[in-house]
Amino acid sequence: MLNPRNAPTEVFLATLIGTAGALAFVLMGLVQWQVENDSSWIKFPVIVAVLGLLSVGGLLARLRPARLTAAFVFGLVALIHLLAVLNQGPVWIRVVSGLLSAAHIFAVVMLNTKPARIHFLGGQR
Repeated sequence: MLNPRNAPTEVFLATLIGTAGALAFVLMGLVQWQVENDSSWIKFPVIVAVLGLLSVGGLLARLRPARLTAAFVFGLVALIHLLAVLNQGPVWIRVVSGLLSAAHIFAVVMLNTKPARIHFLGGQR
C-alpha cells in the first residue's frame, strides 16, 4: 500500500487523482444510464476506469515502468474527457469532463517531476 511517508507527494496525488477520476467517470456513466435508460452509457466508462485503476495499481506496487504507463494512460483519459467537452450533450457532463481532463493532465505533470522519477528509479532524494 502507498504510504505517504515513503512516497513523494507527487506520486500520492497522481494515484489519488487516477482513482477518483476513474470512479467519477463511472459515476457519470451510471447517472446517464439512469437518465436515458440505456445501458450503453456505462460500458465505455467501465473500460476506461479499469485501465486507469490498473495503472494506479502499478503505481501502488512501485513497478518501474508504472510511471510512464500511468502517464500515458492518464494522458489518454484526459484526451477522452476533452472530446466529451467538445461534444454535444448535457452541460453538466461537459463541465465535469473538463474538470476531470484538467485533473488528469495535472497527474501527468506530477508523474514527470523529479521526485516521482527518483521514487520509481530508486536512489537518494
